[in-house]
Amino acid sequence: MDHANYDPVGTEVIDDPIPAYSNLRKECPVHHHLGLENPVYSFSRYEDVQSVLVDQEAWSNRFGPGVSYDRNVGDLQRYDPPDHQIRRRFLRSEFLPRTIAKSEAAIQALADQLIDGFYNQRKVELHDNYALPLPVKAFTEIMGISDEDSGDFKTWADELTLGMTYPERSKQARKAVVAYTTDQVQKRRKAMEEAHLPDGKDPVGTVVREGLISHLSCHPLEDGTFMPDSEVASMIGQLLVAGHETTTSLITNVVWRLLLNPDQMDLLRANMALVPNAIEESLRYDAPVLGLCKTNNLSVDYHRVEIPKDSKVMVLYASANRDESIFPDPDIFRVDRPLLESKRHLSFGWGAHFCLGAHLARLVGRLALETLLNRIDDFRLDGPTERVTPPFLWGRKKVIIVWD
Repeated sequence: MDHANYDPVGTEVIDDPIPAYSNLRKECPVHHHLGLENPVYSFSRYEDVQSVLVDQEAWSNRFGPGVSYDRNVGDLQRYDPPDHQIRRRFLRSEFLPRTIAKSEAAIQALADQLIDGFYNQRKVELHDNYALPLPVKAFTEIMGISDEDSGDFKTWADELTLGMTYPERSKQARKAVVAYTTDQVQKRRKAMEEAHLPDGKDPVGTVVREGLISHLSCHPLEDGTFMPDSEVASMIGQLLVAGHETTTSLITNVVWRLLLNPDQMDLLRANMALVPNAIEESLRYDAPVLGLCKTNNLSVDYHRVEIPKDSKVMVLYASANRDESIFPDPDIFRVDRPLLESKRHLSFGWGAHFCLGAHLARLVGRLALETLLNRIDDFRLDGPTERVTPPFLWGRKKVIIVWD
């Protein structure tokens, strides 16, 4: 595709963005597109994308990560320093590896249970019946909410994700998340108040269920105030999209890519110690999030293109991950690519906004892939796959596998 015809949500790019990204890197590293709700600049080279991610003075999140100028506040993707650091420190304890590890047994049990349910059928659609339930379980575990609400959260995640490109699509889902989360917050705070706990006694795990919603509801910020209900709801909505939607795509992407590359599947089955490498290579090769937007606080110049203040700039993670100046043979999928090399990918972002849920995504992806390969000796694709709907996400919403 000629860069003059590049349309970030055009059919050709949606079907397979990588050739278009390659052309942008070579011929038009700063692209200006006028066909969306707002004009959008796109950065395609690794060095440029990374420079935006690390410079918090020049680049802001105040208008949200989508192409629209979203003024809803309340999640980490819309905060700048110092508020971002305050809230990130507040959340960090809930996303540490030792905290995430508490969910491993539940996720592993569900992976085995799901395979038990379809194994004798010798055929399964992987997205709905395996790749989706596992991240949803991880999400409900870390949030401290009941499994019975998981179906609602999946529906809301779909609509909130589409809302990044088409804002009208997310209004009802946003209202539903706010209503649900506000109710959960109020129940937890009421339980804490009624318990009359002595000073210094942690209410979480004592009178309310442990999990991130309880942490947000019952623990004060650094200044001693509690996070407003609306902000808790907005933050849960962002984590919902950033968490299980993208991890589902990680699982379908890595299985799909292995099936398209039988030599890599054989290599992995012969050496299962390479599963973490395969997960990182999948994140590099098939970034679940193709790109997100930043807004510049001042006029900037990249590659002799002046970008006016307050412009929407899409930083293309998926393009940066295929940059020839950073990754040797970037268009070859290799499960034995060195971890230190593949982990330079930008799929989790970089710098201060590096994804808080990276440990959880890697854990779920590893368990999903290991369990599938250990439980089913051989499987193959049955028919074509289908792409997920949101234009700035990349994953398979239909992957049918069969085995003998």
